[in-house]
Amino acid sequence: MVRAVVGRMAMLLATVLASPAHAVQLIEAPSGLAWSAEEVSSVGARSAATVLARAEAADESGCRTHCEAIARVWLRLADVFAQQDGRPRPFALTLHVIQSADVDAFATPDGTLVLSEAFVRRRDLDDAQLAFVIAHEAAHTLLEHERQTLTAALALLPRNVPRTVDDVYVEFGFNIAVLRLLEPVMQQAELEADEVGLQLASLAGYLPDAQLRFLEVEAAGEKRTDAVVATHPTAASRLARLRSQLPLAERIYEFGVSNRTLAP
Repeated sequence: MVRAVVGRMAMLLATVLASPAHAVQLIEAPSGLAWSAEEVSSVGARSAATVLARAEAADESGCRTHCEAIARVWLRLADVFAQQDGRPRPFALTLHVIQSADVDAFATPDGTLVLSEAFVRRRDLDDAQLAFVIAHEAAHTLLEHERQTLTAALALLPRNVPRTVDDVYVEFGFNIAVLRLLEPVMQQAELEADEVGLQLASLAGYLPDAQLRFLEVEAAGEKRTDAVVATHPTAASRLARLRSQLPLAERIYEFGVSNRTLAP
C-alpha cells in the first residue's frame, strides 16, 4: 500500500495492492538480518510519530504551496514503489508533508516518509529532483537499511547478551566508538539509496540527468564539516558514482516511458 498525506487531513492519493503489467522489480527483500521487520518498524513508527506530533503542535503540518507538484510526483512514484515490495506483509509507504525548517526529508523502517515543504521551497526542487529525493528515502525503507545497520551493530557489541532494538539504539546514544565503526555501513546505505532511488524514479518516467541536478547543487555548495560521525559520503562522491550509473538508469527510463505510457 502506498499513500500520501499532503494536508491536515489524510488524503489517499494512491493505493496499489498488486503490480501492474510490465512490472519491473529492482529490489529484493534482504535476508539473514537480526530481529523482524515488524520489530524494527515499531521503533521507526514511534520516531516518525514524534516528528509529526511536533510539527502538528507548531502548526507546521500539511502541504501549503507545492501540493500539486508533490501529489503529481508521488502518484507517479507510488506505482513503481508497489512493484518492489514482494513481502507477505508489504510496507505501507506513506508520505507526510510538513513545514519544519529543521527537517529536509527522511524515512523510517515502518514506511513513513516525511518531506518538509520548507526544504522543497529552499532548494526550489523541480519534479525530477523531488522524485529523486522521495525515491531515495523510499529506497532506505524498501532495502531495510535501518535493520541492516542494527544487525551490523550486533557484531560490534559483546556477544551472548540478548538485546532488543531499543537496546541497540540506547547503545548508539552513548557509544560513539560503535557509531564510528558503523560509518562504512551507513555510508554504503546512502550510496545504495542513491542508486536505487535513481532507478526507481527513472522507471517512473523522470529523466536521470534531471534528477542528478539535486546532487549537483549539493556538491556545488558543499562545505567541509568536522562531524564526529560521517553518516553520508560527500555529495561530490555520490554524484560521481551516480553519473557512472546513468547508462543503466537511461535504459530503465526508456523502458518505463515506453511500457507505461508516461510523459517525459
